[in-house]
Amino acid sequence: MIKVDYLLQHEIIRYQEQLRHFRISLLKLPAKMPSEDKVRNLCKEAAWKIAATEALVVKIFKSKKLPYRELSKQFFFNIEILKQHSQYILALFLLKHGDYQCLHTHLTCLD
Repeated sequence: MIKVDYLLQHEIIRYQEQLRHFRISLLKLPAKMPSEDKVRNLCKEAAWKIAATEALVVKIFKSKKLPYRELSKQFFFNIEILKQHSQYILALFLLKHGDYQCLHTHLTCLD
């Protein structure tokens, strides 16, 4: 018999719903992930900095997109990389900012 982790299942459903508000598909997200470690780490760093900056959090939840110019000016990120990987960055940001305890223990991208 298969053991079902209902807490994890509930968190995944909540995360999918939150992603939908940002027009991001969980199923298509792996294709949006950068292939290079350096770019993947830069995206992760951007997501963490956004989550730690309340003004950016408010702006993102209001507009449902990344404030490219503000991120570039404040943290010196390349705008083209931010635009190219915006869905991946937003997905990481939502994981970091949201209350997803079970997902945090299962995902290595959050370390």
